[in-house]
Amino acid sequence: MTLAWIAAVYLLVFLWVSGSYLRHRDPLLIDVMLIFGAVSMNLVPSLIRLLWGEPPEAVLALSDALVLGQPFFTLHLVSRLRRVPPWAVWGAALASAACVAAVFVLTPPLPAATGWLIVSVMFGVEAVAAALLASEARRRGGAARTRLGFAAAGTALFGVVFLTAGAHERLRTVLLTLAGVSALMYLLAFAPPRSLRRLWSWGAAYAVIRALVTMPADHSAEQTWRRYCEGARGVLGADAVAVLVPGKDGAVRVISEPRSALDDESYPAGELDALLRQAACTIDALAGWTRPPRLAVDLAHATGTRFVRAAPRAVDGGALVMLRRYRTLFADDDVTLFSELGGQAAVLADRAEVLEEQQRLVTLVESSDDAIIGKTPDGIVTSWNGGARQLYGYAAEEVIGRHAAMLFPAGQEQTETRILERVGRGERIIQYETEQRRKDGGTTTVSLTSSLVRDVAGNPLGVACVARDISERLRAEAMFRGLLEAAPDAMLGVTEDGRITLINREAERMFGYPRDELLGQSIGILVPPRARPRDFQRWRDYFLRARRRPGGPGKTLHAVCKDGVEFPVEVNLSTLETDEGVTVCVAVRDVTDRVQAQAERERLAAQAERDAAERRLQHTRRLESLGQLAGGVAHDFNNILAVIASYTELLLETLSEPVPAPADLAAARTDLGQISRATERATRLTKQLLAFGRREITNAQVLILNHVVGDVEQMLRRTLGEHIHLITHLDRDLWPTFVDPGQFEQILVNLAVNARDAMPSGGTLSIDTANTRLDDADVAEQPSLEPGRYVRVRVSDTGCGMPPEVAERAFEPFFTTKPQGAGTGLGLATVYGIATAAGGHVRILSEPGIGTTVTIVLPASDAEPVAARAEGPAAGTVPAPEAPRETILLVEDEDALREATGRTLTRAGYRVLVANGGPAALRLVEEHSGPIDLLLTDVLMPVMMGNEVAARVGALRPGIAVLYMSGYAQPVLTENGTLPAGVEIVEKPFTRDALLERVRARLHRIRPQERTAVQPGA
Repeated sequence: MTLAWIAAVYLLVFLWVSGSYLRHRDPLLIDVMLIFGAVSMNLVPSLIRLLWGEPPEAVLALSDALVLGQPFFTLHLVSRLRRVPPWAVWGAALASAACVAAVFVLTPPLPAATGWLIVSVMFGVEAVAAALLASEARRRGGAARTRLGFAAAGTALFGVVFLTAGAHERLRTVLLTLAGVSALMYLLAFAPPRSLRRLWSWGAAYAVIRALVTMPADHSAEQTWRRYCEGARGVLGADAVAVLVPGKDGAVRVISEPRSALDDESYPAGELDALLRQAACTIDALAGWTRPPRLAVDLAHATGTRFVRAAPRAVDGGALVMLRRYRTLFADDDVTLFSELGGQAAVLADRAEVLEEQQRLVTLVESSDDAIIGKTPDGIVTSWNGGARQLYGYAAEEVIGRHAAMLFPAGQEQTETRILERVGRGERIIQYETEQRRKDGGTTTVSLTSSLVRDVAGNPLGVACVARDISERLRAEAMFRGLLEAAPDAMLGVTEDGRITLINREAERMFGYPRDELLGQSIGILVPPRARPRDFQRWRDYFLRARRRPGGPGKTLHAVCKDGVEFPVEVNLSTLETDEGVTVCVAVRDVTDRVQAQAERERLAAQAERDAAERRLQHTRRLESLGQLAGGVAHDFNNILAVIASYTELLLETLSEPVPAPADLAAARTDLGQISRATERATRLTKQLLAFGRREITNAQVLILNHVVGDVEQMLRRTLGEHIHLITHLDRDLWPTFVDPGQFEQILVNLAVNARDAMPSGGTLSIDTANTRLDDADVAEQPSLEPGRYVRVRVSDTGCGMPPEVAERAFEPFFTTKPQGAGTGLGLATVYGIATAAGGHVRILSEPGIGTTVTIVLPASDAEPVAARAEGPAAGTVPAPEAPRETILLVEDEDALREATGRTLTRAGYRVLVANGGPAALRLVEEHSGPIDLLLTDVLMPVMMGNEVAARVGALRPGIAVLYMSGYAQPVLTENGTLPAGVEIVEKPFTRDALLERVRARLHRIRPQERTAVQPGA
């Protein structure tokens, strides 16, 4: 019956713990319920015996098995409270399972050895659990320490009960006594009365409060709270303790012991409320699935713990937070009591804050650079800080108790009296500038601020005076004024309402207003009327953002002077914080010169871009025309080559007969004429290309253009055909001009051919000449012309004409309106090139359906024309031919041409020395012992050019005559395309008669005494 009552006590504890679990849902209580539920199962067999008799063996075995599991349940509970090696827990589990299996498997009664083994194992597990509970109790304080001690004692006694369970019947009374005492210990541990729990908690908690009360008064509030956390941590056995202190701004501040990363962090008050809503239970902060409060998670991470228990402090609205790595047992009473006593800690912390604030104010006053002086209402000094000592030079003991008038220069002591009277009437003296005296007798300028100090009831206690040395400021203001006046830009200070409060000398000059007239005016007076509404809105927008950015970016605007003249300016804004509020510094720079320069740069850039575009367009047109040129030249040359090739084949056929028939010989002579004419056509085409490229040899002379027109008139009539009527109107008093007659003939031929092509159905071509004078207005659009006398030649046709866009491009090289391959596009370009090279100009006028007129003007010459010079043989006239006796050195790199030219000269009776280049010619000159009368050399040759050959041969044979032959004589021409004095050339291709005539002319132009034969070795 006694055993039943003991089991009933265990059942009572089981029911108490079950009720607590239902209220708080603490998972730790499940382990406690298992401990007491297992022991209370002993009541089941007792009830069966009381009601029905001896219980079945299965029921007895189940009851014994549950009792045998109690030691493991106890050790498992301890592992939730502190660190226990995992192998110990698993070993206890296996030992308990083995004991329970033995009870179920073996038939009662159990063998003695087996029984002793089972009770020994159970005793060992209980002893380990009891020792760990006792160790945990020593780490705690307050009620938790006592209750854990009772739990350790109950566990140990229950282990002894296991050990004595298999003893003799005589020890049964001892066993029951030990079991009863164990039950009582468990009852005091898990279900003690509230009064006992409160009594056990009071001693440790109040010991912490006594330690706080005895702290030095100069400790800060944070130090007070840390001492409180340190004491609570020792009593609660927590790994860390934190207090959440509400601040004046509503935020919650964290103070923890030991220090953590969250110290001095602030959280919104809502985070504290979320934490306290779960204050009744322990929070597993690392169990994310339970959605723990953010503040609990942050505290756990910062302190390296897991389980959080919070209790509110009713006095200041804060909270006490206990943090542990493991769960806790029996800490509720201690946490609650410490939370209640936290109000006293808060009072002590507030006291520390007040003392700290007072000390901070004293430190601020003492460390201030301004002089802070306390005085009685009648002016007696009562306090004197370090700033006053530094400003006036007096130590505190030298001034305190004396009247403040001592600080004024002699004769100005009444100033202090007047200030005190005004302050006594309730006025506040702000930044009153005056002179005051230092200890060394000198004076300084100070700014005084004085106000009356009253007590809570409003009675005057004294006067507080702040004096600031403004000597440096006054000097700085003077320097600032000097810099302002010297600034190259106009500087204005403008208030928020747009009033001008500051200007410099440059602003007066720029805007034309005197300083006194502009001060106080609206800034809009300097803005053109049309822009004032827009700029006023910009001004308001700038002030809305003025405190968020230092100033506005530079921007070109317009300003207006006093006389109404507008000019471009660049305006920069910057914000200045002054004693009178925000002032905007406006820097205005006149950018008239820069704007004009920029406009000029833009104009030049645009012009350069247009010029570049024009060059690109011209380049594109040249590339397009190049194909037309190639096609036209190829077409003409192919025709010429076809004629030469065809008639050459016919000649070869004729000459292949041993004795050609007379008719065939006559036909052969006709064929040779055709080949000769084709060669002349090729020559004219080549000359046209050279004239266009200004590479043709120019033989300009003073002449009357009427003569040239008359000489070419018959040829033009044949060229034009019978369907075109040619009319000439020539001025009989035409002035002479300096031009190459051959090139001018080419101008007339090119214009006539173009006119013929423009009049396929016939028409009229007229050529007229006249004298004209051009003045400045006439040559304004032609920079290449000079005002003066000119000869005008006008060629007009009645053809189809040209539209303006075609006429505009008529003189462009390679431009043609003829079908592809029908023209080279060089006709009018050649006309333009010849005319401009002669110092003249060409202009074209054309109307579609009416015709075209080309006007050429050439400078008139004052020299005598060639036809009007002295009568008699012209200079350089070649005498009648006679049997040649001269020796000619022929230098030509083209084999066929060298052979043909040599044969021509030899047949004419000349002795010919032939060389294929410059080096060979020099060797012949050195080796030939006889005289050499003429050097006939090509101009363009490899290795050595013709003029170099002439120079080196002339050095060996001084006075030797030189005749050049070339189709491209650029290397020996001057810059304007003429031959230098004394240089003569025969142009390729040349005929036999032309060659022999030029050779005779050159030989007979050199006097015999100028030709000196140089013998070898001379």
